[in-house]
Amino acid sequence: MYQEFSQVYDELMKEINYSEWTDYLKRIFLNSQSEIKDVLEFGCGSGNITLKLASSGYNMTAIDISEDMLTVADEKASRQGIKNISFYMGDMTNFYLDYQYDAVIACCDTVNYLHDLDEIQSFLMCSRDCLKSGGLLMFDINTATKYKKVIKDNTFIYNLDDVYCVWENEPEPEKNCVHFNLTFFVKNEDGTYNRYEENQTQYYYQLEDIHHCLLNLGYKNLKYFNFGTFLQGSNDGDRVQIVAEKK
Repeated sequence: MYQEFSQVYDELMKEINYSEWTDYLKRIFLNSQSEIKDVLEFGCGSGNITLKLASSGYNMTAIDISEDMLTVADEKASRQGIKNISFYMGDMTNFYLDYQYDAVIACCDTVNYLHDLDEIQSFLMCSRDCLKSGGLLMFDINTATKYKKVIKDNTFIYNLDDVYCVWENEPEPEKNCVHFNLTFFVKNEDGTYNRYEENQTQYYYQLEDIHHCLLNLGYKNLKYFNFGTFLQGSNDGDRVQIVAEKK
């Protein structure tokens, strides 16, 4: 997974404003009862948010299941001269470091890649074990409403300078998921193209179910924001930012 996709990921995600996303996370950090310095990020991908937080002075530990994505992220950090990031390959549902952090984050619908509530609970347990008492867990999810009414079975075309991509969505409502089938063509220096395929699946959940998982694992001060704001989020929105505190 992501072997070829890691090379074109940033091109396809150019529409995402990572600076605004990072600023939003930093505003949430400022509302913490204790200072946030050390941050663990699950699902760091190519490091777009990781690098921006590190550049803002946070000590980052970045985890991803894809070695290829981590290679891209590490190369970007080296080019920018950013040294306060430690990269590890690992699974967000089964990961442990003998260190506790001020905050654990998972961004850009990383949690939507988890297959079921058991995996959600495993992720929440790993996060809890990596947090200091009073530390913050922060993650966002795309809602069922977004998958059903916005993403649906649409097809998206990306025609970029060196990449042409056809992104087809295939909903499977009986399993609460949408399959993403990507075919992309990457331009070579001689003008020819290499063709690759990538298949991913994202799953959607009700906030009530995630709420129960958080409570069962002892998290407190649970907050659900309409993403990008501090207004109450709900299943009717597109994306919800979830913030929880370890007891």
